Amino acid sequence: MRSCDKISRLLSDGLDRPLTWMERIEIRIHTSMCTLCRSYEHNVRSLHDICSYMREKDAARYIGLSNNTKARMKAALKEKIDSETKP
Repeated sequence: MRSCDKISRLLSDGLDRPLTWMERIEIRIHTSMCTLCRSYEHNVRSLHDICSYMREKDAARYIGLSNNTKARMKAALKEKIDSETKP
């Protein structure tokens, strides 16, 4: 049986890459007997889900600049460039 350190590493790795079938079996066997690793698995998955939700929420909220704001910025930049190029 693997140690708790190795199982916790596998649990974290499983969020970033697909685990082999042997790794999944090792996790399942270990967590069936180890309450600390079972709790860690629950916590790391919950944290991953919360972070994913927040990342998606932030991405959906970002709309960008309005067309009006873009036009005003463009005009201000053009005016600044024109004033600097005139003698």
